[in-house]
Amino acid sequence: MEKENNSLKLLQFYADWCQPCQMMMPIIESIKSKGYPFLEVLQYNVDEEAALSLKYTIRSVPTVVVLKNNQEVWRYTGLMRASELEEILLSLR
Repeated sequence: MEKENNSLKLLQFYADWCQPCQMMMPIIESIKSKGYPFLEVLQYNVDEEAALSLKYTIRSVPTVVVLKNNQEVWRYTGLMRASELEEILLSLR
């Protein structure tokens, strides 16, 4: 039996022209800087990654999608505090 990988991927979808996205960047960077071994942070500019944005049905930015075992387990569009995001990530691992 194959062991499941319980690591998480946080996908951040943003645009350079989006002010809330720019406000969300330091929040994502603070989570990334913690170096959680269970978390991979990936950042995608929707203007450069149209196919990926379509795949994840990104309709508004900023949007954060969390995958566990390559399945979406959580999604949020808009701004949130780093502490709230961190709490959610810890609860999902």
